[in-house]
Amino acid sequence: MMEAFQHYFGEYPFVKDGYKLVQVPYSGMEHQSAVTYGNGFTNGYLGKDWTGVGVSMKFDFIIIHESGHEWFGNAVTASDVCDMWIHEGWTTYLECMYVEKVFGYADALKYINGYQEKVRNRRPIITERGKHQGPPGDQYFKGALFLHTLRNVLGDDDKWWALVREVYDTFKYQSIETEDILKLFNKRFGMDLQPVFDQYLRHAQLPLLELVFDDAKDSVSYRWKTDVPGFDMPILVGERATWQQISPTTEWQTLSTELGQERFEVATDLYYVKVTKRRRESD
Repeated sequence: MMEAFQHYFGEYPFVKDGYKLVQVPYSGMEHQSAVTYGNGFTNGYLGKDWTGVGVSMKFDFIIIHESGHEWFGNAVTASDVCDMWIHEGWTTYLECMYVEKVFGYADALKYINGYQEKVRNRRPIITERGKHQGPPGDQYFKGALFLHTLRNVLGDDDKWWALVREVYDTFKYQSIETEDILKLFNKRFGMDLQPVFDQYLRHAQLPLLELVFDDAKDSVSYRWKTDVPGFDMPILVGERATWQQISPTTEWQTLSTELGQERFEVATDLYYVKVTKRRRESD
């Protein structure tokens, strides 16, 4: 675990204080330099397949998750409870990073998508600033899936891992807000991600990609349906072996394709979105 996280972030953030696991009669909790542990010395979470896709049983969930908070939560800290996804969403994503480093990308992809079943999409992740109101559980799973989506929006793993490291190095030993992360992401992505951050973090519903197929013209029309005006996020579509990137907005656009409704896919394992398909009605 320590080698995996140090691979991504460099030296453990609290070397002088050390790292300890303290056995307790509950599942576990993050505490700087003294992580409490009660997972029964078994893989999974209390002996169960936490994500339901088989990967969880390869490692001890509590050691990985609660220790991950040494980086996000204890070293990089949210300045207000409304931004707790900086602790929980990022640390849940660190689980996926651990899986990718130790077990490979295929398992990491299965693991992160296993979290989709845990998301409720009933309340926004970011709550009202200055009010002691805990965010919903989606801060964990949707927060991690949001980061996974951003990785694929960027579409360059070398740049992505450099950015993840830069987030940590830039904000280490600081209390920050979501806006601090957004500014850094905007700079490195070279695009305005405010609408994307707002839709995923400040609204309950996912971006909905609407697809309307016109068989007579061998085409598909597409747009994003979102709460946020001006939402603009690229996504991969078509056939899995030869994905094609499109850049939907909230306005209709059209793409020529002979795939048809049945064969035309969206890379929903790379982007956490909803998709609807329908055929254009005949005139």
